[in-house]
Amino acid sequence: MARRLSVLRDAVTVVLRRLAVLPPSAEVEELKAKAEECVKEAKGWSRSPPAPEERDRVSKRLLKLHAEVAKLERSGPGS
Repeated sequence: MARRLSVLRDAVTVVLRRLAVLPPSAEVEELKAKAEECVKEAKGWSRSPPAPEERDRVSKRLLKLHAEVAKLERSGPGS
C-alpha cells in the first residue's frame, strides 16, 4: 500500500510542478485544488486500505487531471 500511495503522491507532485510554471488563473487554481483533493483522499489509505473501486476512482481522477493540465499547457489559460 505504501508504494501505491507513493506513486500517487509522485503523480500529484508532477501535476503541481507543471501547474507552477503556468501563468496564474482560475483554471490553474482549480486544478491545484483537485490535485490536493487526491492527496487528502489517499492519505487515509495508510491507516485503512481503500477498496479497489476507490483506488481506481482516485487513479482515474488523477489521470484525468494530468490530461487537463496537458490541455491547459497546450492552449494556455483562459483559452
